[in-house]
Amino acid sequence: MPDPGESYYEILNVDRDASSEEITASYRKLAKILHPDVCKSPEAGELFKVVNEAYQVLKDEKKREAYDLSLLEAEGSEYGRYYSGGRRYRDPRTWYYAHIHQSYKPPRPSPEQMRPKTRASSIPRILQVALFYATLLMAIIILVQLFLLPWMNGMAAAEARVLFKKGNRWMSEEEFLKAIESYEGSVSRLPGFSDGWRAKGIAEVKKADELAAKGFATQAETYYQSAVRSLNKAYQSFPDDAQVLSGLGRSLHALGKTEESAPYLKRSLGINPGDASVQAIPDDGLLKSNMKG
Repeated sequence: MPDPGESYYEILNVDRDASSEEITASYRKLAKILHPDVCKSPEAGELFKVVNEAYQVLKDEKKREAYDLSLLEAEGSEYGRYYSGGRRYRDPRTWYYAHIHQSYKPPRPSPEQMRPKTRASSIPRILQVALFYATLLMAIIILVQLFLLPWMNGMAAAEARVLFKKGNRWMSEEEFLKAIESYEGSVSRLPGFSDGWRAKGIAEVKKADELAAKGFATQAETYYQSAVRSLNKAYQSFPDDAQVLSGLGRSLHALGKTEESAPYLKRSLGINPGDASVQAIPDDGLLKSNMKG
């Protein structure tokens, strides 16, 4: 509460000769501080009433004139000495200042408010988003490599084995075209399946021989070409396999590539001297010299 000896001018913290505008400005400033809706002190309501009372008197010219006269008439009072310049009645820090900065204690901040604020990142927002999605993509790729690809490869390998066995059954029945289709499905699902390429190449050679024996040279040439491609892929895993060497040599020879075929035919006879399919190849000087050399 204000001191009982304070004048309205001290309550509003203005000079004795303050203008009407200065009085109004000071009142509004105090009202913002002491309004009960803003100030949580239990004294706020009473303090605000006192400030409002002082303002209502000083803003009205007639009321202010009468009030000033009453102050000056009290010569023996503190007011009289104050306005005659004899002494300063109060410390420059008025009661409202002391109230706000000493008596009034604001509520303690919550734990959330006391936590240090996280420093804003200097990285641009668009770059943060790009980095987030790049990291997410990398995580997905890693998960695919760790779990999905092995599972898919396992499924593909199982299907390749089934088709490979199916092709073997067709080969035993000399259904070479159906066998080729089964082997083709096997290696398409598992491209590194060397046994599949070997079986496919051998089946293609047999189909080509069958067509050539019937006089379909053009169709046979297509199968010989495919056999060369298949057996070349199998050759890396079966470099000493007589059937692979024989199939490669006979297919190349049938395609007119005698020089390329000779080394394979020679090695095939070295492993299997009784291979009738190689011995049945028409004799020519180059082939004979290469095979015997």
